[in-house]
Amino acid sequence: MRKTFLILIALLMPSLGLMAQKQEIRDVDITIKLTDKGSAIFNERWDINTGPSITEWYLVRENLGDIIIPGFTVIDGDTGAKLEDVGEWDINKSFEEKAGKSGIVHKEEGMELCWGIAPRGDRVFYAIYSMVKAMKSLNDYDMLHLQVLSPGLSSPPQHVKVTVESPDFQLDTTNTRAWGFGFEGTTTFTDSTIVFESSKPLRTNDSAIILLRFNKGMFQPLSIQERDFQEALDVALKKAKFADDPEEDDPIVDAIAGFFTVLVMFFIFVFPIIRFFRNPEKVTKKEKRKLLGVNPKNIEWHRDIPLDGNLQMADYVLRRLGERGSAANLPLAEILRMIYKGNLTVTSDLQGPVNISFSSKGIDGLSLISANLYTMLLEAAGEDNTLQDKEFSSWASKHEVKVYNWSNKSNSEGASQFRSKGLMKNEKFTDAGKAAARELMGLKKFLNDFTLVSQRETIEANLWKEYLVYAALFGIADKVAKQLKDIDPKFFERTFNYNYSTFSSVLANSQSISRYIGNAINSASRPVYYSSGGSSGGSSYSSGSRGGYGGHTSSRGGGGFSGGGRGGGGR
Repeated sequence: MRKTFLILIALLMPSLGLMAQKQEIRDVDITIKLTDKGSAIFNERWDINTGPSITEWYLVRENLGDIIIPGFTVIDGDTGAKLEDVGEWDINKSFEEKAGKSGIVHKEEGMELCWGIAPRGDRVFYAIYSMVKAMKSLNDYDMLHLQVLSPGLSSPPQHVKVTVESPDFQLDTTNTRAWGFGFEGTTTFTDSTIVFESSKPLRTNDSAIILLRFNKGMFQPLSIQERDFQEALDVALKKAKFADDPEEDDPIVDAIAGFFTVLVMFFIFVFPIIRFFRNPEKVTKKEKRKLLGVNPKNIEWHRDIPLDGNLQMADYVLRRLGERGSAANLPLAEILRMIYKGNLTVTSDLQGPVNISFSSKGIDGLSLISANLYTMLLEAAGEDNTLQDKEFSSWASKHEVKVYNWSNKSNSEGASQFRSKGLMKNEKFTDAGKAAARELMGLKKFLNDFTLVSQRETIEANLWKEYLVYAALFGIADKVAKQLKDIDPKFFERTFNYNYSTFSSVLANSQSISRYIGNAINSASRPVYYSSGGSSGGSSYSSGSRGGYGGHTSSRGGGGFSGGGRGGGGR
């Protein structure tokens, strides 16, 4: 009897040991390779202990939008064998029926990538799949914003590492910015790749969200979104708190110690500055009426160029009215005017692209602000004296403060000139200033309604050019250019010295360059913090997690992502 009992115990020992184990995710190592069309190829290594009762492992992929996952492959890391793809997966099948197989559950919200885990115990699996249209082409940059590890997994991972690489490009801070959200860890630029890695075990509701910004021209994403990157970044940074953000002081102590000082400083210094440099987006309808002297809806068309053609004053008025739009509008208007004045030249032939270069005229005839912009463009140009898109983006990213200072100087100069002409007193528009503001908004209305204007053919050629300059300032250059071309294509060609197709290329080049200026202005206007980042595979020096240069991740934030969902792991 005793012998029989010992034999029974020996036979049951493996099962008893397995039952003593619990499900565990020891490590998740994800490598993402980016293709030239913006697809993301995932190779995920899952090092797990299955525990005693589950029959399968699954990954949740929801919130896909236009992203397509065409297929799914699983490799058994212990044997190297490829699991059989059965297509549509049935989660109700038995442990034995799921063994050695993989498949996809299609749901209204997205899909689940599933595979059998037999035998149970310590296992390693490789999940391989592609996300077509993962990268988004935005107005100013290309973007990859994905939740690559879902919260609410059956067991929180002890360690996570996500590596992003491109076979065609060296990813570094000259062409890429990167932010990590959802877990505590680091973001590192190293060896032409970007590595997101956890620094401590994840919690149940932790996830891994990556946000990457790429310069235009590196990829040709198939998915296009009509928005600027800043819009996506603003959403992602909501509730984000990076480890290298400045420490917050004790609010109670600060409130008691600094109340009266802050109060006095606010009314003496801060309040006037806020009124002068208030956010254009916060201009109320009532304030706008005061600045214009009439209801904005009652503005009439104005056909002449307002404010003597002074772009700095016009840009300042648009800021005050909350009509400025993008920070790239003024540089675009300035560049177009430089082309018309002959400071910049356009070269084009049937065999090559349209290029913008610098003429022997230099800065002759330009205002101080325009001349400063011309100098920056010249500094960015290469030895061929040609303004290339990629080289300017690299220059702007390294001289954000210089570009930001130029923008501030332009705004200050516009305000100063507006005041010196008697158009503003004590930051309030005079009657003459209100009339000038109405003329500016009247011109914008006129250009927007251009298709309704009769006798358009009587407009002089020089006025056509200025219309395009101001259309750029208003952010409607493409629309107005097409309308002008539709009036008389031959006259359009004689006026601008090249046909509409060439002009469109010139405008596209100029817009691209202007967007880099706008991005540099926006980036430099945000606080940048300095920290060192690194990993076992190398190290890098980052200039601020919030700036996307590497450093720490944020355990919160990251909203607006695609992919991911909630749940996953063993079941």
